[in-house]
Amino acid sequence: MIEHSSEVLLQLYPELATPGGLGAALDLEAVRRGHGGERLGPVEGFAPSVAACCTRGKARFAVYATNPDEREFRIEISTDSGWRWGAFGSTDDLAVVDAILYAWREGASIDQLRLEWPLLAAYPLGAAPPGRVVSTAWRLTLERSPTIRLGDAELAEALYAQPALRVFFPFPSHGQFSLLSSTADPFYAELPRAEPRLDGLWNVVLLRSCWTPHIPSRVLGTGLSAREAAALIAASIPAGSGPAIEGGWPHPPPTETR
Repeated sequence: MIEHSSEVLLQLYPELATPGGLGAALDLEAVRRGHGGERLGPVEGFAPSVAACCTRGKARFAVYATNPDEREFRIEISTDSGWRWGAFGSTDDLAVVDAILYAWREGASIDQLRLEWPLLAAYPLGAAPPGRVVSTAWRLTLERSPTIRLGDAELAEALYAQPALRVFFPFPSHGQFSLLSSTADPFYAELPRAEPRLDGLWNVVLLRSCWTPHIPSRVLGTGLSAREAAALIAASIPAGSGPAIEGGWPHPPPTETR
């Protein structure tokens, strides 16, 4: 269950400190603006204070206020078929959330919503405000959001528990977990990655890449717990690495001398 401390509620989300949390706050906003509608319900796995949702047939409109560092209402809208990747948004204004919700309740399509509100994007990280792609990726990973690729939960939490690793982009794939220095293709991996073993433990492996042809691939540790693997990766950050840049890695690979 994800909940804010009372201090965060008061400082960033004062409206949510009232009984009923985010759903009640949106209901009050709708009344204030003359937008009636069905009351919002809870989101499974989240406290009512920080998340609320409603449905329109198979479509779903969900709002989250789970950012403990900055005021942010995160919007997720699925399509009429129930497809999760309809529209995603981020705003610090509850009135904007209400306006989008009202239009959606009135039958606006995903395309119409995205045309009216450019803050809505086609995928969750595309909706992250500039400078917050990495932090958004971590938050969605730790919240186990079904809208992004998810790795092992225990390993993700162990990696995030290392402050030095939080500035890198989390990128789980095929059971492996990489921490990248760019958030889009071309991806740049300069940190070792965790690879799963059949016994539930982890190997930490540094791979040679076209950007680092002088560094041979090698295994740094085997048979490690999630916490041990995370600690080893944190201890193996190359000097001068990070934080991850937003977008693809801008530097071409070096030309190898023959």
